[in-house]
Amino acid sequence: MSNEPIANLGKDAEHHNAEMHIRHLRETIGVIRGQLEANRFEKDAAVQQAVQHSADEIQQLKSTATSLRDELESLRFEKDAAVQQAVQRSADEIQQLKS
Repeated sequence: MSNEPIANLGKDAEHHNAEMHIRHLRETIGVIRGQLEANRFEKDAAVQQAVQHSADEIQQLKSTATSLRDELESLRFEKDAAVQQAVQRSADEIQQLKS
């Protein structure tokens, strides 16, 4: 019977150690969960930034393509006008030479 209090003390110490270990594991889980959430937030922010950067670049490329298309159209119009003027001058010169 005299060993019973010592055995209870040993069990109490084991129980206390187990509770401390459980508390430590729960704290560790909380820290890891917080780090995981922070990493997820950073990843989501990086993805959002990359998507926005891509959208901006796409918009710039569309603007550039539109500007180049407009310039090409303008040059085509100017070329057609210059050809028309050259044809008209040639026709006028031929007409003058005939008269």
